[in-house]
Amino acid sequence: MIEADLRTRPRSDNGVLSRPRRATTGTRARRPTGVTALLLRNLRRTPPAALEWQDARLPVLGRLWANFWLPSILLAGCLVAMVYLLQTSGVATTGYDIQSLQLQRDDWQLRNEQLHFELAKRRSLTWIDAEATGRLGMVRPEPTALVYLRSGR
Repeated sequence: MIEADLRTRPRSDNGVLSRPRRATTGTRARRPTGVTALLLRNLRRTPPAALEWQDARLPVLGRLWANFWLPSILLAGCLVAMVYLLQTSGVATTGYDIQSLQLQRDDWQLRNEQLHFELAKRRSLTWIDAEATGRLGMVRPEPTALVYLRSGR
């Protein structure tokens, strides 16, 4: 198209292309009015044919995916991050609970050992003797005193 314009353009005397001359009739170029102006405005508003062809070619779900793929990927990434954080916090909470229960177990084991020691102490003959003579006021029998008991037969 450019070559055709170059061939038909007038040349000056020295062979250089010159600009086309305007009509000098004294009238200005008129803007189109009416139906022609309406058609020109509508032509300017229509999208290029390539975009119309792409939209017409894609099914509805394809167009939805093409328009919303980035938000969908971002939403999926946020969901994955939230699940990861929930799992991590759950593991940390469980670890804290386990540590607390281990401390309680150690305390109960110590208390159990103290009770076993107390039981063994109270079963010993020396402690029984000390309690009988000290707290209850009992006295030891004399070694020479013999007491005979008769049986009921």
